[in-house]
Amino acid sequence: MKSIIQKLLLISFFVAVTTGCASTPKTQDSDAEARALLLEQTVLAMNWMQQSGEYRALAYQAFNTAKMIYDQTTVPAGKKRAVVADLDETLIDNSKEGAYRAVKHMMFDSKVWTEWCEAKQTDAIPGAVDFANYVNSHNGTMFFVSNRKTGAEYQPTVDNLKALGFKNVTDETMLLKDKGSNKTERFQKIRDMGYEIVMYLGDNMDDFTGDVYGKQNADRRAFADSNKNDFGVKYIVLPNPIYGGFEGGLGQDYFKKTPEEQVKIRKDNLKIWKR
Repeated sequence: MKSIIQKLLLISFFVAVTTGCASTPKTQDSDAEARALLLEQTVLAMNWMQQSGEYRALAYQAFNTAKMIYDQTTVPAGKKRAVVADLDETLIDNSKEGAYRAVKHMMFDSKVWTEWCEAKQTDAIPGAVDFANYVNSHNGTMFFVSNRKTGAEYQPTVDNLKALGFKNVTDETMLLKDKGSNKTERFQKIRDMGYEIVMYLGDNMDDFTGDVYGKQNADRRAFADSNKNDFGVKYIVLPNPIYGGFEGGLGQDYFKKTPEEQVKIRKDNLKIWKR
């Protein structure tokens, strides 16, 4: 009887081990497939940014509008005039880095991103250099407020901007991320230097205000609706369908979810024709 029990235990152990070994690759395969799907979903958006005339037209439209509005702005006596702009997908184009990760099926990696910054291969968004330099040459100061990191990403970013033709890129005007991604403290720092911010440019609601930082898309839409008269005047939006706060706004703790869960959240957020 004892030998029979021992044999049954051995069989049970063997089944458990082999079943576990079989299920692990399946889980890993599912995870890899979901990651690949998430990245493949960005390809057409990058095609649009890199290849379409419509994207270039919208960029020119944004900066033409910004220039017209800027010329009409005034500041209180004793204040200096400032324009605040995000960098990535607002003044400079990083779609080549996103395309690299898409074809390699690589999720965002901060180390890879730093390598990209150090490579200094970004292109200027159409119209960005002319607008930024116009502000600096017409009684204003352009501030570059970006969530690129201080340290390893700082000098390569400065060098890249200068190589693209941006003027007045200095320690004062370049405000990269030191503590957190919320930009409100850096906006206040500009005001504390005696500037009046007359305009914000960005591809993300968080480039304009901290009011909806980290919030869901319902809040972000509500902010857009309640401030509709400021868009095209105080806030100038550049198109970016690849990434941004809107993605995290698809669901609570979205970026903490597994790739499979993120795929489902994306699909669940679609408004579908009820045919």
